[in-house]
Amino acid sequence: RSMSYSDESRLSNLLRRITREDDRDRRLATVKQLKEFIQQPENKLVLVKQLDNILAAVHDVLNESSKLLQELRQEGACCLGLLCASLSYEAEKIFKWIFSKFSSSAKDEVKLLYLCATYKALETVGEKKAFSSVMQLVMTSLQSILENVDTPELLCKCVKCILLVARCYPHIFSTNFRDTVDILVGWHIDHTQKPSLTQQVSGWLQSLEPFWVADLAFSTTLLGQFLEDMEAYAEDLSHVASGESVDEDVPPPSVSLPKLAALLRVFSTVVRSIGERFSPIRGPPITEAYVTDVLYRVMRCVTAANQVFFSEAVLTAANECVGVLLGSLDPSMTIHCDMVITYGLDQLENCQTCGTDYIISVLNLLTLIVEQINTKLPSSFVEKLFIPSSKLLFLRYHKEKEVVAVAHAVYQAVLSLKNIPVLETAYKLILGEMTCALNNLLHSLQLPEACSEIKHEAFKNHVFNVDNAKFVVIFDLSALATIGNAKNSLIGMWALSPTVFALLSKNLMIVHSDLAVHFPAIQYAVLYTLYSHCTRHDHFISSSLSSSSPSLFDGAVISTVTTATKKHFSIILNLLGILLKKDNLNQDTRKLLMTWALEVAVLMKKSETYAPLFSLASFHKFCKGLLANTLVEDVNICLQACSSLHALSSSLPDDLLQRCVDVCRVQLVHSGTRIRQAFGKLLKSIPLDVVLSNNNHTEIQEISLALRSHMSKAPSNTFHPQDFSDVISFILYGNSHRTGKDNWLERLFYSCQRLDKRDQSTIPRNLLKTDAVLWQWAIWEAAQFTVLSKLRTPLGRAQDTFQTIEGIIRSLAAHTLNPDQDVSQWTTADNDEGHGH
Repeated sequence: RSMSYSDESRLSNLLRRITREDDRDRRLATVKQLKEFIQQPENKLVLVKQLDNILAAVHDVLNESSKLLQELRQEGACCLGLLCASLSYEAEKIFKWIFSKFSSSAKDEVKLLYLCATYKALETVGEKKAFSSVMQLVMTSLQSILENVDTPELLCKCVKCILLVARCYPHIFSTNFRDTVDILVGWHIDHTQKPSLTQQVSGWLQSLEPFWVADLAFSTTLLGQFLEDMEAYAEDLSHVASGESVDEDVPPPSVSLPKLAALLRVFSTVVRSIGERFSPIRGPPITEAYVTDVLYRVMRCVTAANQVFFSEAVLTAANECVGVLLGSLDPSMTIHCDMVITYGLDQLENCQTCGTDYIISVLNLLTLIVEQINTKLPSSFVEKLFIPSSKLLFLRYHKEKEVVAVAHAVYQAVLSLKNIPVLETAYKLILGEMTCALNNLLHSLQLPEACSEIKHEAFKNHVFNVDNAKFVVIFDLSALATIGNAKNSLIGMWALSPTVFALLSKNLMIVHSDLAVHFPAIQYAVLYTLYSHCTRHDHFISSSLSSSSPSLFDGAVISTVTTATKKHFSIILNLLGILLKKDNLNQDTRKLLMTWALEVAVLMKKSETYAPLFSLASFHKFCKGLLANTLVEDVNICLQACSSLHALSSSLPDDLLQRCVDVCRVQLVHSGTRIRQAFGKLLKSIPLDVVLSNNNHTEIQEISLALRSHMSKAPSNTFHPQDFSDVISFILYGNSHRTGKDNWLERLFYSCQRLDKRDQSTIPRNLLKTDAVLWQWAIWEAAQFTVLSKLRTPLGRAQDTFQTIEGIIRSLAAHTLNPDQDVSQWTTADNDEGHGH
């Protein structure tokens, strides 16, 4: 150790400094040293000897009045807890001291620190059972504190201590379980407390699940009491509403409504606290009859109260309560659905103008009703959810994202049903609404209506504004993905009419015409939904190879599905080929299609069995679509198109390979390294005889014509001295004065264009990424600038300019005759004479 004197002297010194030190930081450092001292096992004897002195010093620290010493006091409480844990055989003395000081303290903040110390002690010892002999004393003291605390802060810290006892010493806590619950329930139903505290109390009660289950008689009795109190408050409300002469004991609605809401909340908490044991499957006392009876009594009570006074707080709590009870019933049980369904739909009618919490509770309840009643749901219920007048449809436009998300969850729950007639009712209504929205968008563009085969009578006269129509189509498509993304779902692939695939690839083809230009998000949504449906089923590549006669599964549903999906893969290839050729495709949509195309290309080469697919006409069209994207401006699109073609190169027919060679010729002089490398790799994969027999030169001729056309035009006078300097200094010395991630020549080209002459550029945009084009343009512009300025350039006077240019030409000519000559010797000259040799 650094100190030569004994441990006892060291401890005495620490305690003296803690009480007498005036400097805040030094005092804090000393308390931290004391904390370390307490934690060292070899110091136990000294600590026992000095125990009274330590407690006195800690007492002084905890009772410091200055707000600036909060950290010091926290450290002091920590020391006290660690001391108790370290000297477990002195624990009784220390705990008694802590609880005695707690009782005598007048300040809540000091009391809180003593509870912090208790928690630290219990937490440090944990489940080692070192406190077994004193645990009853600790529990009794904590129970006494719990009964008398009157602030949320003290309650919180006291309960945390009790929950630690419950976890580490359950046999000690179990005798206090009922008393603890009584106190916590009191806090839970105190509606004057903040909702955050009520939520916290609910969490504490639920964490005691093993004790609730072990004492089911108490748990069910408590639920019974809550139910009776609820019914009494509901009755009081009906008396007030009827105007009967009521005695003074009947509370006014301003009192009974919040209390009714609080009782519903605590009821839900207790049911949750019993956990999985609150289920008729687990047997008495929780039987089907019991749960059903409780469920109906809660709904009757709330319905009666609601008819008298509408209270969002009551209904929000009630929806949660009904949901918890409904969730405990197994879907196979014979729930008398009508009352629950009526209750859910009544809630939906009320909620459009209400607060977010209430709306969310209603929508969550509807989702639960669908999930629990499931196949027994009547079609009429689903119809009421999705007809134009349904409040659910309006709630989708809510400003809160959470409301939109839970509305979406209702759609997902309905579309996950396995009851085909009910599902079909919902499906047809959703398709009808989507068609109506699309036709409203077409109408806004003065285009004729479409999709007549999936219209629905219910939406015949319904009108959407443009924004809502866009939103509805995208929302409905994302909901339909629930069916589309169910892997190998017979319902989505076969039972519904039209099938999800047919809907997205055939019925909604209208989105790829004018709508795609004006509303690209809709085209993207349709394609993304189709893409995710296809991805879930490996793009239907396997079924495309199946024989037309289903011999293996003769008469089975599976063969019917396989036959139904036989042409899907060809349709996918065809669609991708058509869309990839379009010029006015939105960038995000193009990226999605390229991702999809690459997946398909890789998949096709995965197995030899897919070889027959390469002779499909749709495959040819698909490859043409890929080739159309090899010369676009977006580098990533080019690279993806190149990757797809490279994957397929060994299976491409000669005419497509010839086109690949055309493209590679252009891209090998691209300004980007990645493009040059990728297309170089593609060119290497093409048979040599195909490369050598290619005489098309389509783009090469285009480049030549473009440059010739540019050279025949009158000078534009937009190439300035600085531009000349940049080009010439790069040629002479290899210096680039323009920095940035994009190609400097390309940026130079664009800086010389003018808005009023933008249509006059003779060079196609997709060729502006090639170095050959850019350098030819730059050299021509530099030459024109030299002539127009009569050789007076940034290189100097006419004579200087002439000599410099002549020098570099001579040097390059010399290099062609003697290639071994070092280029640097004629690119680093400092004067004109150096270029004249």
